[in-house]
Amino acid sequence: MIVHLFVGTLDNYKLDSKGRLSVPTKWRERLGKDFYMVAVTVKGCKCITLYPTEEFEKTYENMQRGTENQKYETSKDFLRNAEEGSLDAQGRFTLNQRIKELALLSNDSEVIFEGNGKTIEIWNAEEFDKMQQTFDSSLGIYDLMDKVNSTDKTENS
Repeated sequence: MIVHLFVGTLDNYKLDSKGRLSVPTKWRERLGKDFYMVAVTVKGCKCITLYPTEEFEKTYENMQRGTENQKYETSKDFLRNAEEGSLDAQGRFTLNQRIKELALLSNDSEVIFEGNGKTIEIWNAEEFDKMQQTFDSSLGIYDLMDKVNSTDKTENS
C-alpha cells in the first residue's frame, strides 16, 4: 500500500476577506475535494487540522476505546470542534467564524501550512512560533527517534 504523506512547512498564505483559504496545490489531490477540519490544541497552542475523509474516520474509530465515558468525552470534543469542508474549483475552502475563532484566525490573516504526515495543520504565525518553542532544539531527529523507541520498549515490557 502506498501512503502519501503531507510534509513540509509552507508560508505566504492568507485567509481572504471572505474567510477563504487556498490549499497548497501539491496537497489538494491528497486532501480530496471533501474533507474535515478540526480546531485543535497542540502543546497549548491552537491550530486547525485538515483530515482527508478516510483519515478522519480512522481517527474517530481510534477514539472508540476505553470506558463508555472516555469514548463519549473524547469523540464529543473531537466532533464538536469539527466541520466538513469542500474545495471549490480554485482549490479554496471557507472557514466558518467558529472554527476561525477556535484557531485564533481572522479574515485577512497570514497562515502557515504544515504537513503532519496524514494531516495538514493550519497555524497563525504567533501560535506556530509558540508551538515551535516547545521543542528541544538540542535534540536531533535520531535522538528523538531513539527516545521514542526506548519509551515504546518500556511500555511494551
